[in-house]
Amino acid sequence: MAWIFSKIWPKSLYRQILLVAALALFFAQAINAVLLINSVRNRSAAEAAALLISRVSLQAERQLGRRSDRSRASEQNWRDERWRGEAQGRRQRSAARGARRAGGFRSAGRAISIEASDSPPILTEFTLEKQFTLRADDYLTQGETDLHDVRLFSGPVAALPETLRKGPMRSRFVERLRLRGERLPSEAILLIADTGNGQWISAAALVRPITRGAILAMLLQTITLYIAVMVPLAIVAGRIVRPLERLTERVRRVGLTDDIAPLESEGPSDIRKLVESFNAMQARVNSLLDEKNVMLGAIGHDLKTPLAALRVRVESVENNEDREKMAATIDEMVIILDDILTLARLGKSGEMPQRTDMGALVGAIADEFAASGEPIKFEENQYRILAPVRPVLIRRALRNLISNALEHGGNADVAVIGRDDLVSVRVADAGPGIPTDQIEEIFAPFARLETSRNRATGGSGLGLTIARAIARAHGGDVRLENKTGGGLIAWIDLPAATMG
Repeated sequence: MAWIFSKIWPKSLYRQILLVAALALFFAQAINAVLLINSVRNRSAAEAAALLISRVSLQAERQLGRRSDRSRASEQNWRDERWRGEAQGRRQRSAARGARRAGGFRSAGRAISIEASDSPPILTEFTLEKQFTLRADDYLTQGETDLHDVRLFSGPVAALPETLRKGPMRSRFVERLRLRGERLPSEAILLIADTGNGQWISAAALVRPITRGAILAMLLQTITLYIAVMVPLAIVAGRIVRPLERLTERVRRVGLTDDIAPLESEGPSDIRKLVESFNAMQARVNSLLDEKNVMLGAIGHDLKTPLAALRVRVESVENNEDREKMAATIDEMVIILDDILTLARLGKSGEMPQRTDMGALVGAIADEFAASGEPIKFEENQYRILAPVRPVLIRRALRNLISNALEHGGNADVAVIGRDDLVSVRVADAGPGIPTDQIEEIFAPFARLETSRNRATGGSGLGLTIARAIARAHGGDVRLENKTGGGLIAWIDLPAATMG
């Protein structure tokens, strides 16, 4: 799970801000939609319950009026005639029809069904609505409806008794929904009441469903909310992130390139202060680098002059063996001094970057080593890879890597590989390789492995250090890895301009 999350989670601050805000809005709007739908449902259920109570009350009052007319003769005779007599006679012909008309109740319109029966219906999928029940009981008991034990339930339309379901489902309201292609009602409110004379009144009304108009309104509200929040947030986040991106790129180049203009201060005040502090730091770093270069230049000049004089005097030594040893030592000191000065002056190179065909450049270097009889193999590319590099410095870095491969591995297989927006030069050998735990240590200045990379085998211990410094000055890097089956692969990765 963590691996999947790390893959889909954006890496940039800008995208993280927008994604977090979008997710927060989504969850907030989802909760709001649930609450809104529940509110609409409750309102529709309350409307259905109110209509149901009103119709049942009206029907009961009408029946009470008929009962008053007949009470002049006998209250008991009226009850027997209307509430029991007619019901009993008709039940002999049809129990269902007699139960529905025994108390004189009939269907109060096609949108609501009302019926009377000897017992309340069996409810399996309905839930008692306590608030509606309290309101109905208060309303009905205030009049002379003579209804008792009034209860209201909510449940699916399909669970209603068939006699209560047919009328509402054939109403003009449902027909209009069918014509418009809307959802048909799936929920109903059911009222059950005791008439007090052994009869039970059952009435059902449909709950208005959530229409497409309500859903479209919620979608429009969500889109409006996203536009109103995400657009300003994207603008503000951009004003924060853009200066940080430029600052990050400038930090990578501190001390590696020539003097550059101070970074423009923009964005919020906190970002402006950070940029201004960086500009001050960059000025101090450049000043220190200038002082370092001046000092190293002076040291190099002061050392090379006596070494040159000493080299001339060595020629006067009569013993050939001693003269050659002395000359080799002086030459080694000059090479080490040159490497140190080269490493120190990489950030102040006067060479300008050029769009260079990397295949042609690496091929020319391979030809130089091949002309000297070195066992080198170059794999040519079928397409050109152009990269903005300083050719002189890149040649120096590649020569260092190839020389290491030839000297410590016995051979060098060189290839140029284009990958996305990078160009990689691979230098492989068949040597003993380097212990994995010492790969990074070998890049340190003057670092040597006692088994193979020491002064006795040649080199100043700065070859890899210089190669990596040159690659990083171009925005790339140098990395080493051991080959399966033996050998070492040195990669120099550089930003590529175009491939084709």
